[in-house]
Amino acid sequence: MSSPTALITGASSGIGREFARQLAVRGYRLVLVARSEVKLEETAAELSDMSFSQAEILAADLGTKTGRAAVLSRLRQGDIDLLVNNAGIGYAMPASRNVVEDEMYLLEVNGLAKVELSLTALQVMLKRDRGAIINVSSIAGMAPAWLDSSYGPSKSLVLSHTEAMAYSRAVRASNVKMMALCPGDVRTEFNASAGIRDATSFGWIAPDFLVRTALADLRKGKVVSVPRRWYAFLACLIRLMPNRASKLYGYDLGKERERGTAA
Repeated sequence: MSSPTALITGASSGIGREFARQLAVRGYRLVLVARSEVKLEETAAELSDMSFSQAEILAADLGTKTGRAAVLSRLRQGDIDLLVNNAGIGYAMPASRNVVEDEMYLLEVNGLAKVELSLTALQVMLKRDRGAIINVSSIAGMAPAWLDSSYGPSKSLVLSHTEAMAYSRAVRASNVKMMALCPGDVRTEFNASAGIRDATSFGWIAPDFLVRTALADLRKGKVVSVPRRWYAFLACLIRLMPNRASKLYGYDLGKERERGTAA
């Protein structure tokens, strides 16, 4: 029996790279996707000792039609058993002051690209009646609690779309699994670029723990995975909280910039 194949977007750093490490150890053949070919080659070299096969790399910018087309073409080949739809970006600059084109690019990468890739993979997997998709969302996507930012709304799209598809009759009647992964603060290099304040040691999630939990939750058939009990409790609270309350007490990126706490 041949080894399963996983395609991972945003695989050159952070959560995506950790997924690549853990899946390599589990015997998966890997297709690594990210913008930087150099970083992808570095990741593939690191993983070469963990896997029996050389990782396939695909340099593609998911914020562009050309980049998405390349990944969609790879998905349509029909051999992908697991899609880890992880690529994402964030800005330290408040949306109200940022370049509009940059905000639209964020929405493309974080939201629309994930939807397009997951729908394409889902249609292929349903025909085979097997496969799994992990769409990386965020706890920030559960309510409008991250203010003056397009990041939360982009993650809301991913979460809502994943649930809409996962609970559909077509998916429930199949052997295909879909799950939204909704982490809180993960200790990766993403936080500095996104202007996220340093979390306390209590709030941080280690990438290796996050990925282990996500893969375990996928095996259990969960549709939404929220690693760590604190964040799971917070997620329940957010979903029960009136929208008005989440807006009043939300994290305002613009206000944090004025205080000098966001880079």
